[in-house]
Amino acid sequence: MPLLYDAVGFGMWAYSRSAFRVRTLGRERLNLEPGTLIVCTHRRETDVPLVCASIYFGPGGLLADRSRRMSFAAREDLFAQGFFAGFPSGLPLWLRRLLFPVGIDPYLRGLTLFPIRSATVVRLEEVFRRLPELELADALPPEDLEALRNRAREVGLPEPRLASEALRGEYADLLWRSHTRAQLDAPALEPVWSRRASDAVRDFRELVDVVSRGAVLLIFPEGRPSPDGEIGPLQRGLASLVRRARPKALQPVGLAYDPLVPGRTRALVSFGEPLGPPAEELEEAVLSALRLAMPLTCGPVVAAWIRSGRHGSAGAALEAAFERAVAEGRNVDPELLDAETRSRRLRLALGYADTLSDDDPALAFLARELESARS
Repeated sequence: MPLLYDAVGFGMWAYSRSAFRVRTLGRERLNLEPGTLIVCTHRRETDVPLVCASIYFGPGGLLADRSRRMSFAAREDLFAQGFFAGFPSGLPLWLRRLLFPVGIDPYLRGLTLFPIRSATVVRLEEVFRRLPELELADALPPEDLEALRNRAREVGLPEPRLASEALRGEYADLLWRSHTRAQLDAPALEPVWSRRASDAVRDFRELVDVVSRGAVLLIFPEGRPSPDGEIGPLQRGLASLVRRARPKALQPVGLAYDPLVPGRTRALVSFGEPLGPPAEELEEAVLSALRLAMPLTCGPVVAAWIRSGRHGSAGAALEAAFERAVAEGRNVDPELLDAETRSRRLRLALGYADTLSDDDPALAFLARELESARS
């Protein structure tokens, strides 16, 4: 579906460039040769359109050679009917009802997206679709039962007893709750876990085949957006994927969001130096490459300075961070490359930070991100 592929590419560009002020750094390092595995840090749910637009457009991007197509390892619930009703937060119930029947699985396959799932975590939506006659009271944790009952009362529906009765848009956000096997250990659920394990093996083999036949595959080896700013840990399957698929190269990409600016958040897509697949300690090597690929921007430095108790001056902290980044070969936000713009950018960041409390979660996230990138 080349036209659909191009349309999605342009859509990602339009969204990411309207939502953020985007800069792409280190493009000369970008390797899109056949058999490359692109490994990307995972910061937010908006990472996919951000990084894909930067890879698709610009010098050497995929738009320049439309015979090439990048493949993606995508969260498996994106392929499930009802994703747009269940996953997003804050949707009104009428919109969840409207979106619940919608599924886009066939279109995703045409865009060379491949699901990747865990054998040890499952959503209630999948459980209920596989076991529609499941007695909820016999299988669900008390907190899930109570949430379904409360929602039924809120919207004037009968209390659901069977799984099939809860497969409605009114419950979509509750159905998207994920659970481990320890949380859903009723004997009646064994078929779900068995199928989950076999599907996870199939997904993994499909990704191996994609890379082995020479495609460029993008993955987020952390598996989910960072909850606290930490870069890593990486999912255990990365080493197995590299060992079996034998990619020609690994291309690290670091994504950074700097909200300490007036207006739209500043977003940076940073391409690190490609590396050959390490023979030993692969996960450590990839994690180090991802940390070095994270670009230096002003917000995390200001956040770290505030969180450390404002010791010394913020200007000195930024100068030290800039000198260290240059010495490391780290990509740097263009606004920090000369002293005058660096000083102006610092004043803006400090002014924005003054509107937040020192223990604001956004500052904690940025400070931890900077610390982790330097590890």
